[in-house]
Amino acid sequence: MEVDISLGLKKQFQKQLKLIQRGDEYFLDPAVGIGKGMRYLEFPGKMEFYHFKKAKFHQPLNMTSINPEDSEWLMLHINLSNTKQNKVVSGENIELHKFLPIGILLYGPGLEITTQIPANLETEVVSIRFHHSFLDNYFNNWKEIIDLGKNLTYDDLDTQLENKLIQSLSSMDNMMDCHAKVLDFLNCYFNKLKYHQKETTYSKLHSKDLNNLLLASTHLRNPLAKTTPSLKQLASIANMGTTKFKTSFKQLFGSAPIQYRNKIRMEYAKIEIQLNHKSPTEVSYLLGYSHPSNFTVAYKQHFEKLPSSEKN
Repeated sequence: MEVDISLGLKKQFQKQLKLIQRGDEYFLDPAVGIGKGMRYLEFPGKMEFYHFKKAKFHQPLNMTSINPEDSEWLMLHINLSNTKQNKVVSGENIELHKFLPIGILLYGPGLEITTQIPANLETEVVSIRFHHSFLDNYFNNWKEIIDLGKNLTYDDLDTQLENKLIQSLSSMDNMMDCHAKVLDFLNCYFNKLKYHQKETTYSKLHSKDLNNLLLASTHLRNPLAKTTPSLKQLASIANMGTTKFKTSFKQLFGSAPIQYRNKIRMEYAKIEIQLNHKSPTEVSYLLGYSHPSNFTVAYKQHFEKLPSSEKN
């Protein structure tokens, strides 16, 4: 299956996945798989919103997404399958912050990437396709935020973004309400992209590179891990030389590995303080800081505010 992002996606999905239209929904042909199919909305200003509901395919599916070098279209690919992982820490069940390699991929120009979906594995995906003119209408400085030199950019589907996305999906019966919520989601996402470090030159990341980098990133995503793999160990996991790994990791994730790990830990701390109502001192010891003051310094450096300000 091949999808060209620069062309209309609805007809491509409908044809290649053999979707059967019933009203405003598209259902999987029973010969292809089982599930609730696809829901689609097209908003003013050249922006499309797709929800591929929970489904299982009878046969493995390889989907190659292509975005030509001269394309003026971008797409977010968001995997909602198994976004949470629960662990028991000190006898308490908590949600660890997204340390599976599942998040938001921004497909830029010059992209060719293959997604492999095994047979009988439940999947759920959201895709948001938008044109440069859409960005011109809503974001005056979008070229300072979205780096068109990169064909792939990754960011985590954190709790805030996930909640905004779920609200968007739940309002698809009301187009105006859904449009507003998708814009809110995109605004929050673009604000996160502002913190990605910019480079002057990029290499084109391919599917194999992406899979290897995501595999290496899983070793940085457990905020409560007591040890951190060395750069050499991470490069070996990614099946790359150290230099290529450093460059490719920063290109995809927007930061060096150690900075990325710190972001995961700080975002986990924020969730624990805000949602689970732990004190900054409790969180500092959970994360292994020798003294709460050290945690406070690290938190302020990352968020530019004190952890105590997060308490309701």
